[in-house]
Amino acid sequence: MAPQRKPFFSRTGRFEIIAHRGSSREFPENTLASFRRALEICPQAILELDVWPSRDGHVMVMHDGLLEKSTSGAGPVFSKTLAELREFEAGYSISFDSGVTYPYRGRGHRLATLPEVFSEFPDARMSVDIKYNAPAFAAQVVKLVEEFHAEDRVILGSFHNRIVKLVRSLNSRVATSFSKAEVLRFIIMHKLCLLRWFRGGGDAMMIPEYTSDRYPEEADEVLLQGMHVVSPRFIKDAHKKGIPVFIWTVNRSENMRRLINWGVDGIVSDLPGELCKIVVGRE
Repeated sequence: MAPQRKPFFSRTGRFEIIAHRGSSREFPENTLASFRRALEICPQAILELDVWPSRDGHVMVMHDGLLEKSTSGAGPVFSKTLAELREFEAGYSISFDSGVTYPYRGRGHRLATLPEVFSEFPDARMSVDIKYNAPAFAAQVVKLVEEFHAEDRVILGSFHNRIVKLVRSLNSRVATSFSKAEVLRFIIMHKLCLLRWFRGGGDAMMIPEYTSDRYPEEADEVLLQGMHVVSPRFIKDAHKKGIPVFIWTVNRSENMRRLINWGVDGIVSDLPGELCKIVVGRE
């Protein structure tokens, strides 16, 4: 039996353009400027973002748990207060040419909090990935979703199975993506043709095309990306169970077109503008 659709999916169109950390090839990822640009390009895009806690209890929007990965700071995000985090320049350590240039340095971008993102974009749909594996933090994220009356426009996810289960227990109205364990169970049962007995608690799958994300999709290292998970049959099987399939992270136009032809429900991309052109061109 297909899962009952949550309100988040009542606004879902034929295909979803999901802006990976905003328009992260134009502005520093997970910043207000990056999200703003993504919605300028495609007003109906879903904003994909990640959250970690600060030391003094704020929900910070950023992907990596270590500040040096993308900012001018260093150390774990949760070891700094909000005031300290505001001092660091977002995007400072990001380079797209192996360190030859750092396009975001000196542009004054700062880290944002989840309440700021909710306030800045009150009508945008969002996919929020809870990175920190702590129930109290997950509960705080759910509370913020409720405080901003965002239950109908947010889908919450996490790699951590216990976090996803907690979110579902706290608010059954909020849509959730599959946890890593649930995705793995679906893949195994799909391979063994046992999906008639599959029971999953999630509302959508957000998955990579291959099992390994060590090599980026745009590098075209097909043999090094592990097992090919997604296929037309995989997508068809998911749809039979009423499960939308969103693929991350796809930046090559030829891969976007191929996956759309296969029937995926949405693509997560660093290049929402390129994806938008392809989708509009097909309509």
